[in-house]
Amino acid sequence: MIIAIIPAKGVSKRLPNKNMSILNGQPMINYALNYVKKSKIVDKAYISTDSDIIDEHCLKLGWDVIRRPVSLGGETPIIEVYKHALNSIVNNNIVDILVGVQVDHPDRNINIDDAINLFLENKADRLISTEINGTKNGAHYILSKYFLESGISKKDHIIVDNCTNIHFESDLIKAALRLKNE
Repeated sequence: MIIAIIPAKGVSKRLPNKNMSILNGQPMINYALNYVKKSKIVDKAYISTDSDIIDEHCLKLGWDVIRRPVSLGGETPIIEVYKHALNSIVNNNIVDILVGVQVDHPDRNINIDDAINLFLENKADRLISTEINGTKNGAHYILSKYFLESGISKKDHIIVDNCTNIHFESDLIKAALRLKNE
């Protein structure tokens, strides 16, 4: 089984209320939701949040929400958020692959199913994405059950997706322009 987890914390130091920031008329989280919705491979998707506002928004749209403790917000390593989400899912023993879809990359250039297929074709334990200059970004983060349980990757696969990583208002404006030009 392939699941997608959309981590969406409520508090962001650099851009307040980042995940619900309005981008071209809609909350930025909607871009992550729509990205996952396009998949024909993902079996189930969940939003992991510590925010009442994000929880209500996603439930209203029909998504499953996993509430995480505030201790898993802030600068917590994202892998801990994914492990918490996985451990919160009933029958998580049937999960083979976890696809992490961070909200702050709304203008991804690589289709979700294409990224999953690259992960599968390369028999990877971890697929990560970078910008064209080699800087790691969170646009794509796909993990095998083996990696989630052991913390060990026998094989990593890297893809380049030179999308916008939203940290500041200026990044939001840049992504809005890129998305309008698509």
